Amino acid sequence: MATERRTAPTWVQFRGIIAYSLGPVLGLASGPILARVMGPEGRGEFATIMQPLTVAGALAGLGVPAATTYFIASRRNSPTAAYRRGLCVVSVPSLAVFAFMVWYSGVVSETQPIARYILVLAWTQVVAQAVVSVRRGYWQGLAGWAVLDRERSVFAVLRFAAIAVLALIGVSAASLFAAGALAAFVVAAALLWSPVPNVPARAPARGAGPTSESDGLRPFLLYSLATSAGTICIAANSRLDQMLMPGQVSSREIGLYAVAVTVAEVPLILATLAGRDALQMSGAGASARDIARHSALHLGLMAGLALLLGTCGAWYVPIVFGRGFEAAVPVVTVLSIASVLNGVAVVIGAVINGRGRPTLGSAIPIAGLLVTLVGFASMWGHVDAWVSGLIGLASQGVSAAVALVVLATPRRTRVRQKDKGVPA
Repeated sequence: MATERRTAPTWVQFRGIIAYSLGPVLGLASGPILARVMGPEGRGEFATIMQPLTVAGALAGLGVPAATTYFIASRRNSPTAAYRRGLCVVSVPSLAVFAFMVWYSGVVSETQPIARYILVLAWTQVVAQAVVSVRRGYWQGLAGWAVLDRERSVFAVLRFAAIAVLALIGVSAASLFAAGALAAFVVAAALLWSPVPNVPARAPARGAGPTSESDGLRPFLLYSLATSAGTICIAANSRLDQMLMPGQVSSREIGLYAVAVTVAEVPLILATLAGRDALQMSGAGASARDIARHSALHLGLMAGLALLLGTCGAWYVPIVFGRGFEAAVPVVTVLSIASVLNGVAVVIGAVINGRGRPTLGSAIPIAGLLVTLVGFASMWGHVDAWVSGLIGLASQGVSAAVALVVLATPRRTRVRQKDKGVPA
């Protein structure tokens, strides 16, 4: 593999779009299977098992993947040193988060028809997710898009295959479908450690010397901590609603909302891809104009797809998922609008973090999370799928507005950051 040079658009971009689109496309294909085999209640149980893993994974990662990418892309550390530091730093929060998840499993099992041991077994994967995220950060820092695209596409295919096979043999238990999806994650993630030929040589890390590789833990840790708030809040903004809903609504309502989220999040995969590239490019010193030109294809396709999904929900939702999910159509429309706003915030946040300003970049998702928390707190006991959708729209709207303000904020000098490793 060679580190691919980016021009806009290129085959590398289209390959990434294809690889990252497989997830949501096959997710839409597997969505009707899950919906028809399990019904709204079973679909809600499946979401109850799977969705907390996203928030927990962000907590366990503690901003370490972004730090790994930044320190490799900016050549402040060698790839090997940054990767090892990432594994060292991520070990503590991942184990702490898993301990919390063990406790939280007791709370969930009291309100949902899921045995606690099933939740604990499924949620052990939070530790594996943390390790895998650091490995992804390693390849992202190297601009190893081919490796990342391969892992992403294999996971999507294996996950769909697992769900399809289980449905064909007559399985209807949400726990078994969750096991199949988690197994697909493990197999695909293993590709990140497979031998990769023709890895290009890299210039030495900045300030490389006898002590440069051993004295760099402090700035790495500071960057991780500064980024962690944003990383956690991004995941919380996309999954905290489904994490809080089981405590106050029925499995059916959760199932309706889960289907709406599945549809509305399809365009976001393009924002994720644009953000992935933007972080590496910004860290490597690319200009804002070059990053904007590179991201234009991704963001344009995202907006068009969101418009299509949001306006045609009344036609395809009953056909694809069944008439039992018609109540999810208005929520699809609202969340499709929110996904566009979210995409803007994600890409701008990646640019800010790549400039070595993770604290300021974290303000973007933090603002959105505050809106989510206030919304759920004020509507507690009256939340349903529609209310959750409106809260999500407000949250992403605030995030996008703050992102634009942050982007326009004059850049501070980075002397202090370079000399002392303190994030701006």
